[in-house]
Formats: sequence, structure tokens, C-alpha cells
Amino acid sequence: MKEVEDYENRMTTFSKRKTGIFKKMSELVALCGVEAAFVAFSETGKSHTFAHPSMEDAVGRLKSPLIDESPRKDDTNTDSLVGAYKRQKNEELKKLYADFAEELEMEEEKEKKLKKSKSDKRFDKKWWNAEGLSVEERKQMHQSFVELNVSLCGKVSQQFRKDGDGSSSDLAGHGH
Repeated sequence: MKEVEDYENRMTTFSKRKTGIFKKMSELVALCGVEAAFVAFSETGKSHTFAHPSMEDAVGRLKSPLIDESPRKDDTNTDSLVGAYKRQKNEELKKLYADFAEELEMEEEKEKKLKKSKSDKRFDKKWWNAEGLSVEERKQMHQSFVELNVSLCGKVSQQFRKDGDGSSSDLAGHGH
């Protein structure tokens, strides 16, 4: 495996892989009843986290691994279930927010690139500008324009002949 070189592809890969990891972490918590935490920092330095029951609990457990700072509650306790549900929903919303924020960041980067690309394009770079072409290239370009003109005039003439007197042209009827 090697690093994805293109920035946009790398950010897309990061987002998709992160979402996959978060999904697996949720499954692990739901299926096994474990406490879990995951932190990743994107290339932009933004942190992306998953934690159950909370990041504070996970950090507390890391600081003092021998001391269980959160007393175990009986699963039949309604308050415990409601609290767990609220924490889970909160984490899901945090993940959604992070995903949207990352997507927005990627779109803003695309917009910057597009604006830069537009500002880099000048009139002298347009396809119809013959500056910088050799005499032979200019002759070829001229011939192409002549052929295009003849072709278009032929099509218009055919259309007028088909319409008869030219008063009700199909071109006008279709808004061309």
C-alpha cells in the first residue's frame, strides 16, 4: 500500500476509510458492550473522533488504567439506557458534522483551484487565437475555418430549401 498522491483523491479516501472505521467501532460497541475511542487527524490538522461512552471517559481510563473511574451501572437501569442512547446519538451527529465539514473543506479547495484556473486563463490562450502558430499551422487553421463556414452555410441552405420559401424555418421553430 502507498499514499494516495492526488490531494482530492486522498481526502476522499480518508473520508471513506474514516467512515468505515467509525461504523466498525459502533458495531464493536453495540455487539460486545465495550468502551472504545478512536482519534485521527486529517492532513489539514482537524481531529476526527469516535468514543463510547465519551472521549472524556476514554482519556480518563488511559490516564489511570488501573482505576475504573466510571462505576458500572446495571443495564436494566432506564437512566443508563437513555444516557447511552443520547451519547450514541450525539456521537453519530458529531460524525455527521465532521463528514459535512470535511466535505465542505474539500469543496472550498475545489473552488479555490477553479478560481485559480479561471484567473490563469487569458485571452491569448484561447483556441481561436493564432498568435505563436507557424505559417503552416495558420494555413491549416484558416482552412479549417473555411471548411466549417462552407459546412454551416450548406446546412442552413438545405434547411431553407426544405422549408420552401424560408418563412417558417425549422431553425426558428426550435429556438436555434
